[in-house]
Parts: sequence; C-alpha cells; structure tokens
Amino acid sequence: MTRLFQILVFLCCISAVAAKPNVLLILSDDLGIECLSSYGGTSHKTPNIDRLAKEGMKFTRSFSNPFCSPSRGSLLTGRYPFQNGLKVVLHSKSQENIYLHPSQPSFVRQLKEHGYATQLVGKWHVALEHKHNTIREFGFDHYQTWSIFDDNGEKTTRFWNPYLLRDGRIIADEIKHRYGPDVDLEVYLDFIKASAKIQTPFLAYYSTCLPHYPWEPTPDSNERSYRAPAPGHKGDPKYFPEMVAYLDKQIGVMLKTLDDLGIADNTIVLFLADNGTDRDLINTWGDGKKIGGGKGTMTDRGTHIPLIVRWPGRIQPGSTCEDLVDLSDFLPTLCELTSAKLPEEKIHGRSFAPQLLGKPGNPREWIHIQNAGDRQLRNSDYMLDNKKQLRRVVELGKR
Repeated sequence: MTRLFQILVFLCCISAVAAKPNVLLILSDDLGIECLSSYGGTSHKTPNIDRLAKEGMKFTRSFSNPFCSPSRGSLLTGRYPFQNGLKVVLHSKSQENIYLHPSQPSFVRQLKEHGYATQLVGKWHVALEHKHNTIREFGFDHYQTWSIFDDNGEKTTRFWNPYLLRDGRIIADEIKHRYGPDVDLEVYLDFIKASAKIQTPFLAYYSTCLPHYPWEPTPDSNERSYRAPAPGHKGDPKYFPEMVAYLDKQIGVMLKTLDDLGIADNTIVLFLADNGTDRDLINTWGDGKKIGGGKGTMTDRGTHIPLIVRWPGRIQPGSTCEDLVDLSDFLPTLCELTSAKLPEEKIHGRSFAPQLLGKPGNPREWIHIQNAGDRQLRNSDYMLDNKKQLRRVVELGKR
C-alpha cells in the first residue's frame, strides 16, 4: 500500500509539472508596429514573427511607455512608473543611483516561487549593473546581459565585441570578435534545452538589443566592415532592415528548437517591444504611407507596440484582440496563465489571460503612459495628459 501511495504521489508530481506551461518572453528594442508585415508594414520581411501571428493571437492596441527603462520597469513589476520609481530612461553614468528597487513586485519572482527555472538574456536596463546588479533579487536564476558601462565608467559595445555580464562575471575577453545577439541566443537555447531535459517548467526572457542603434552589419550582412564610430553613435540607418531580419531569424531558431524538443504545445511564446521605432527611421505601410518613428514621444508612433502570443491548442490561430493592453498587464497575465500566485503588493496591471483563451475577460477602459513627469491616460476615443490637454485618438495602423 505504501509503495502504491508513493507511485501515485510521483505521478501527481509529474502531472503538476506538465500542467505548468513554459514561457518564452521575447522583448524587442525600439520596434513599432509599422515595422512588421503582420501589422501591415512593407519595409521588412518578418516571416517568423508572421508565423507567430498566424498561429496565435495578435493584439492591435497594445501600448508601452515611450522609452526603454520605464517600459521594462512596468513590464517587470506590474506597476506604472510613478509607483515603481523608474520614470526616466537610464543613459548616463550620472544616473547610476537611479534604479528599480528589488522591493518592487516581479513576475519573475512569482514564477520562480511557483517552481519555474528562470533566465534573462540581453538587456536589463532597469539598473546600471556596474553599480546596482539587482537581477537575481528580481528572481532570475541565470542571466547574461549587456552591461552599459564598464568599471571605469566608459560606455561599452552591445553588438560586435560585446561587453556582456554572465551570472556576475564579465565575459568580454572570452567573446571578442563575436556578435552579441549570437552569444545571447546560444545561452538562451542552452537554458531551454537543459530545462526541457530535466522536465522543469521554465521562464526564458529574451530581452534582445535588436534592432536598437547603433545600426551596424549583422553576421548575415554582405558588408561586415562598418562599425559605429563611438559607443554613443547611432551608426548607419541603412543597416536597420538587416537587424530586423536578424531578430526575425533568431525567433525562427527559437521556434524550431521548441519543435525539436517536442515542447512547443506546452510553451507560451509572447513577442512584444519596449517602445516605438527610433525617430531617425522611416517605414512604409502597405498603402505606401510613410511612417516616421516616434520613440520618446507621447504619441502612437512612440507607444503603440506589437504584441503577439502563441500557445498551440489553447490560443485560437490567426485570432485578433482589439482590447487595450499596457505593459503593467503582463505580471497578472503570466501569473494567471501559469497558476502562480499574485504578489501581495498592489499592482496596476489587469490580466488579459481570459482574452487569450477565447473568453471576454475584463478589458480595460483606459491605459496609462509615462515619460519622466509627463503622464497620459487614454481610452478608445481620447488622450488626456497631466497638463489637462484633451485630444482625440488617431490610432496608428489599426487594422
């Protein structure tokens, strides 16, 4: 009888693990909806991102903050910048004591406590790691990130000859002459394969630097010699399409890996961006309309981002959701999809998990956007900022 009981307990444990879906969260850097063919853009071919849209759900009204750091802070904590404390983009050594404090909630921490193995690869950017490395405190078991400043306070490179921090150790000397996203993808896939081998549910967060400037050749480029003149230089915009294509190619490798491991059906893949396209870039819609990037602006061009979610067998293929979503909504959504507990702290986010699974859910009536001291509320018809200016919404690329 005791032996039978042990077998039943073991089978229940296996069933519980299998019931926990894996999570691939892919965050692109400076990529507005006008860049993607699945949203009507014609400047770039993105077949693998298109595949996600064909096999999952595309959100047409997903919004971010207009700059990187506040967006990533809201995504991680489920809170708006005015409450989580990270209201500005981190770009200068003088900001090294501005950072997202680990006392804030974290969807990563919630999943880790629920039995998930957790990994971050790419860009952290809610703290400057050379001064405040809080990555593990937010719940990551393993990480590899681009450290923006070295120990001397000098800005570093993120693409060719990258300055990467792996689990607390700078590995720049070990990866000279390599392309940063390639090194990131290797580590990312190794984590996925190792977790799958031991049948541990995992959260793999790929926070890539692509296609943020400096715009430089990728390993697939015909021209390989160009480098931005200095770490702060934007490079040459002509390489932006190659960088979008390389991001799409990497996503294709991720999807093939899930297929090869036989875990695609039990893996939720989420693709989104941290803000709109850089203002130095122009992309084209299918009707020939030219759309200039709006990063840093409190407009649709700066805040309207792609969001595509795939979960085979659970999310209707080729479906579309027009409900309003902002970045604070990811914490409660990921907790609901994985059955992890919500944090005890107050959050602003509202789960869109029901919509993903074909239910009405509890859609938002408004969302919140913030950049430093500028704040904005918007609903389906109007934008209201904290200067009491009311404007009618003209949505970018609603289709």
